[in-house]
Amino acid sequence: MKEELKIFYHIFTTTKDAIEKFMNMLDPVIQNAIDDHERLYYHHIFEEEEQRLSRLVVLIPLIQKFQQEKEEKDFSPTNNEFNRLLQELNLEKFGLHNFVEHLDLALFRFKDEERSTLLNQLREVSYKDYQQVKAMLAEINGRFDTNYVDPHAYHDEEHDHLDRSATSAPTKATTTTNSRGMQPKKGFTVGSLI
Repeated sequence: MKEELKIFYHIFTTTKDAIEKFMNMLDPVIQNAIDDHERLYYHHIFEEEEQRLSRLVVLIPLIQKFQQEKEEKDFSPTNNEFNRLLQELNLEKFGLHNFVEHLDLALFRFKDEERSTLLNQLREVSYKDYQQVKAMLAEINGRFDTNYVDPHAYHDEEHDHLDRSATSAPTKATTTTNSRGMQPKKGFTVGSLI
């Protein structure tokens, strides 16, 4: 478990730095938004990443604490603090997933070379980190037989919608039709209001 903790520490300290860079990019956009929609849109993303930062401020020292543990019994589901560590790591796996999506959304807006280059770099690292964390946690959860069921597993069941190896940038949505050749009715869904 020590080797996994070393990797988690590196990933989440890198993520913390990336979030701070991203938030620094969003702050002036929020302050100088052209309308309330733009302000609310980026403020919402900013707040989600701000919440992640506050969780990482707790998670990173917890990882460090377990890196110093010497007893194998400390890495057991009977240890409540170890269970908390696993819960926090599983939560931050989903946080990484959302961060990649937030970077993708920003790439639609920030087309200038400086910001798009930074966003693409952050996105590439974060996507690789997400894949690594996802694989590691699947193995760890299985090893410790915690009966943990990932409530977000459906995100990648059919295919990894974050994988853009087939394209180099976010693409425009295509219009679909139903069996009668008509466009389906639109309804409210999470995210449809942005």
